[in-house]
Amino acid sequence: MIADELRADPNFAERLRTILQPLSTLPAQNSSHTIGPPPPALPPKPSVSMPPVALDPAEVRKVWLLGLPQLLLAYLVLSLTSSLTGAGTALQVVVLLVSVSLAAYGVWRACLLLRQARSTPLIAATVLDVLVLIRLVLWLVGV
Repeated sequence: MIADELRADPNFAERLRTILQPLSTLPAQNSSHTIGPPPPALPPKPSVSMPPVALDPAEVRKVWLLGLPQLLLAYLVLSLTSSLTGAGTALQVVVLLVSVSLAAYGVWRACLLLRQARSTPLIAATVLDVLVLIRLVLWLVGV
């Protein structure tokens, strides 16, 4: 592509040759017997800072909704089926497994979002999801 540009625009080729010629005649930097002044120092490049990433509020809301409602649903099912045996126990286990899975997904999702950016609502939702997950696992193992 550069060769095509040099052939198409002779003025550009000449300017490029003029600019690059002094660079090719400079002595080696690491030789001990350099003649003349040192080559001019290039100005430092401005640091390129990435703009802060704004989190999508809907994603943060998902993390909240994968924690607190799971705790409330599991508590409600455990309270209503505590006097039942057989089918009630099976229902409790199924609801607890589903709630644990959704809360774990919420923690995983929160960790992915925290890699992008941090915000107070996201950190609070992550802490809530972790606490909910711990409580649900404790209910599941019968503690």
